[in-house]
Amino acid sequence: MWKYYLFVAVFSITSQIVLSQVNYQQSPIDIKDLMNTVKFLSSERFKGRLPGTVEYEQASRYVATRFKNAGLKPLLGNTMLQDFDEEVNYILDARVFLLDQNNRLTQPMYLGEDFVCRGFTGSGEVQGETVFVGFGIETDEYNDYRSVDVRNKIVIAFKSDPPWKAGSGSWGDTSPRAKARIAKEHGAKAIIFIGEPQMKPNTMVYGSIACGPKPHLADFPMIHAGSRFTNSLFSKLPYKPADYYEKIKHDKAPHSIETDISVYINVRAVYQEAKKTFNVVGYVEGSDPKLKHEYIILGAHLDHVGYQGDRLYFPGANDNASGVAGLIAIANAINKSNPKPLRSIVFVAFSSEESGLKGSRHFVANMPFPSEKVVAMLNFDCIGQGDSIAIGGRLSYSKLWKKAKKLDRKTTKLLSSKTFGGGGADAQAFHEAGIPTLYFNTSGGYKFLHQTTDKPETLNATVFEKTVHLGYLTTMELANKRYKREKDRQKSRPRK
Repeated sequence: MWKYYLFVAVFSITSQIVLSQVNYQQSPIDIKDLMNTVKFLSSERFKGRLPGTVEYEQASRYVATRFKNAGLKPLLGNTMLQDFDEEVNYILDARVFLLDQNNRLTQPMYLGEDFVCRGFTGSGEVQGETVFVGFGIETDEYNDYRSVDVRNKIVIAFKSDPPWKAGSGSWGDTSPRAKARIAKEHGAKAIIFIGEPQMKPNTMVYGSIACGPKPHLADFPMIHAGSRFTNSLFSKLPYKPADYYEKIKHDKAPHSIETDISVYINVRAVYQEAKKTFNVVGYVEGSDPKLKHEYIILGAHLDHVGYQGDRLYFPGANDNASGVAGLIAIANAINKSNPKPLRSIVFVAFSSEESGLKGSRHFVANMPFPSEKVVAMLNFDCIGQGDSIAIGGRLSYSKLWKKAKKLDRKTTKLLSSKTFGGGGADAQAFHEAGIPTLYFNTSGGYKFLHQTTDKPETLNATVFEKTVHLGYLTTMELANKRYKREKDRQKSRPRK
């Protein structure tokens, strides 16, 4: 027992010495370097950092070099690149035209302005009449295809689920691939997704590679229609899409209808089911002989949604070049700190967050140490825009969240009370493994989400720098002060 008290006393004294040398007021974060990193990662050179592409691999090797220069060492053997297989779809070209009554091409719709493709669209040259099929789902309870014939036609569907709860508790798989599969089974040749009134972002001209589980529909085009295209599709109908949305919602019944508008779609894409992609992993070894076997993990996803054609790419400055730049800045700050942290700190730039958190799940499943040795995980995602700092995790890990809040009161003074439970995005796999998590984010930072306008010039430099500063201080606090892992409060509360 005396050894335990001696350890605690030494630990406490050592922690106070370390923390006394942390300058809370003067930020060690270089905002110019932060912004330069974001500018580089979101440049056309990397074409939206789509996993499985040469450009993504180049971005991952760049981050590995920055980690090495910041003093990080490989955690997994002699490399910082943790590879795994991921499906990838290279969208080479896409063209859309409205057709006249004689099926001649008339009004062109422009890629990136009037429409974009789903990230895992199929290829094909098709034309036909369009049919609105509500939410594009088919269940025993509700069936949008009940009274319409879509054979050899092109269907139009809201991307979202019905806005009421299914009687069975779930609508099942309503991913874009699932809706496309239903349409194809009914004989349709392509699907056009449109937005619902409450959709965020409030445009369908955004990139997304979240299409749901395989199989890939190689010969079935899937596109999003922007406002001008959507208005054209509904121009001969008595109601607008928002009106149909409300009618279906009110009646809890389909209002599927032929539009009397025909469309030409031509998409060229090359699909590969398994292509190497990479998490980038490095670490700082703790300076304490015992505590170095305990870990703080910092994560941010490097991937974004890529490009379409030869002129359109999605920069992903805020989402999530900002988070990766934050990791690099924190690594640099720790490298310059003296003395070094007592616990080990692991840095991971994840791949494939956008297609379903695959990189973070792969890392958690293959950690080189037991999950019980991980004290906490801090995730940084979309931290460059907005008007204040938001950190998720309080409802699950209140002690951990309060540590960040206390540091904010001393320094950054920007932390919002807005929060949620543990996990979310790349923190989710860690949360599910019982690891306490904080999700660093901002309030009001999604204005340009997944759009071509998510560029460095839209970032709020003050909020960006202070979020990273708070992340650094929280990391040092956890690495040097006694923090005992909490259980998820939301799970441990007694049920009434």
